[in-house]
Amino acid sequence: MKWFTNLTMKFKDKFSASNSNEGLENLEKGKQYYFSNQIQDALFYLDNAINSGFDNGAYELRGNCLQKLDYHYRAIEDFDKAIEIDPLEFSNYYSRAVSKKAILDFTGQIEDLHNAIYYYKKNKNIENNLLKAFETDFLSAKTYIESLKQNITELHQAPYLEIKTLIKDSLHLIKKVKLRNVKIR
Repeated sequence: MKWFTNLTMKFKDKFSASNSNEGLENLEKGKQYYFSNQIQDALFYLDNAINSGFDNGAYELRGNCLQKLDYHYRAIEDFDKAIEIDPLEFSNYYSRAVSKKAILDFTGQIEDLHNAIYYYKKNKNIENNLLKAFETDFLSAKTYIESLKQNITELHQAPYLEIKTLIKDSLHLIKKVKLRNVKIR
């Protein structure tokens, strides 16, 4: 019986190693196609990478591909998985916020933007360009929500004041990060 166990262990090791190598190759090909803007081909290879068990960065990249094709619900699912794998990566929250805005989930968008800023401020390489993008997104969400003030609770089942407070808190957080960034330099 020991010989059978040894045989199955060797088989599992070879199988998982080949799956890992195959997954990495598919991920790299998917990246190449994504950066050359061949989204359908990139999706094919990214699907293969994920199906072979290699999900290190594949969900985030596949989510970006799905966003470009306006498949926002599927993109949100992939960003959910990417956040589950690496909950401290701010870019996954930001990308998911973009898709949530596209499907008119403004509460979700604002919460994700808030989380993106929260994890971004823990990052040591803070860029003012990205903070400006966060601020712009919040201000555009605020403007849109102001225009829907009458119907916001009916349309999105979220109290207007709660959303407005979250936007205000997030804009305050951006100012804190900017001030900290100025002090560091």
